[in-house]
Amino acid sequence: MFYGYIEDSRGLNDVISGLLQGRTGVLELFVNRYLLSIKVQEGQIVGFKCDFNSATKKNINSYNLLVYCVAEMLANPEGFFAFYEDTRIGGFSLNSPVRSDELMIQATLVRRELDGIMEKIISPYAIFKALDKRSDVAFFEGKNIVEAVSLSKEPVVSVVRKIKELLSEGKLDIYEFREGEMGEEVEIDYVMERVPLKRVNILAILESLKTSNFSGIAKISSPTYTINLFYEGGEIFAVYPPDFDIFEFFLSPDKNAELTLVSLDRSLIRFIALRYLGKPDIDTVSSNFMEISKLFLGLSKHKKSALLLISERKGDRFVIFKDGKLVATLTEVDGVFKTSHSLLFEEPFFVSLYFFSKVDNIASKVYLFMINEIISIFMKHSPSKINTIVLREVAKYPFLIFTEGKIHLTKNPNEEEERQLLNLLSFLLDVSTQEFGEEKQEEELEFQLRPFKDIFKVLDIDKYLKVRQ
Repeated sequence: MFYGYIEDSRGLNDVISGLLQGRTGVLELFVNRYLLSIKVQEGQIVGFKCDFNSATKKNINSYNLLVYCVAEMLANPEGFFAFYEDTRIGGFSLNSPVRSDELMIQATLVRRELDGIMEKIISPYAIFKALDKRSDVAFFEGKNIVEAVSLSKEPVVSVVRKIKELLSEGKLDIYEFREGEMGEEVEIDYVMERVPLKRVNILAILESLKTSNFSGIAKISSPTYTINLFYEGGEIFAVYPPDFDIFEFFLSPDKNAELTLVSLDRSLIRFIALRYLGKPDIDTVSSNFMEISKLFLGLSKHKKSALLLISERKGDRFVIFKDGKLVATLTEVDGVFKTSHSLLFEEPFFVSLYFFSKVDNIASKVYLFMINEIISIFMKHSPSKINTIVLREVAKYPFLIFTEGKIHLTKNPNEEEERQLLNLLSFLLDVSTQEFGEEKQEEELEFQLRPFKDIFKVLDIDKYLKVRQ
């Protein structure tokens, strides 16, 4: 087995033209965010499998599609490879075996032709509109360049040159981009940076984030702590650290703290939150003991959604996969996020892998807040019940701890633990009703919760509190 990193077009050429000479097996390439598996027998390419959508269509010109796949990799020839002495792959068989050096020559020619028209078509997924009824023009109607190449019986170079010619003559135009296939550039916007809370109204800002459908991170920091509030579409879905009491903080904000607002793509923010609140499936393993190329190829090949966190001396790299597609690479250095395009990591580095999972914890924080408010009523009017009933019940939950008159979380609760918190809240409401009566209980709760009215509105906690009407 061979594996490694591809830095440039020369490296890609060396792997395909040199490594495959006389070998039998499968070469897997993850380059320019595409996955390509090439089957070889004694140095001859006999089949392949790629992740282009056109690969699901019938009557594919398999040789054309293979050449196009490699040509697309040449647009940004950086990535990883692995060679296995195993010939079991699905995908397409070639009608005739192809030499690896011939494949690279053809792909290089096609890349040059593609570079000549990419300014006009912007994306290989742009859909063509035929403006002439001639059959050679009508062939391109409703197709993108990938489909046109792979469904044509003409050589790839001829098809691309034909497209260039028809575009120049005004007989072919672009009228649509298929949603979700363009791979748009990730945007990071620092709306606010280190603004002292004493200069702003924190609740007013949080309310504006809600009405503006903000997605990103609201970071509150001081010399001794940092709080991250994770937003998606204007709603807070998670807080880090998970045991931080945001209700008390918002009621009496630390005037010495500072606020930073980082706007991020809505589709990425939950992956970023995994870094703080998720449980890693691989936890900070040194690059000395792990081959990073295997992870990239595996995530793409098995179509996984995950966050790959690469920790280097200079900072962290967030590599995000959705359904096997590499959709974004971000760096965080000294707490500042930036986009990144490189997959070259500085040795030694440490690898953590988080498969996508739910990290929401706002409901848990609401339940815990209400539980502590009820406990406060017990401590005020019936302290003996704390030890005999309340603490006995709390002891059943290993992710909770009672200290300084309050219950605290020891970890970010999962979905089952969130349900257990709701059950504990229901139990305490029932016990307090029996102890004080429903009217007295409501009076006490109303008195204690009155200062938090504006905070409840910002957090929209009504949707979580469905224990009682």
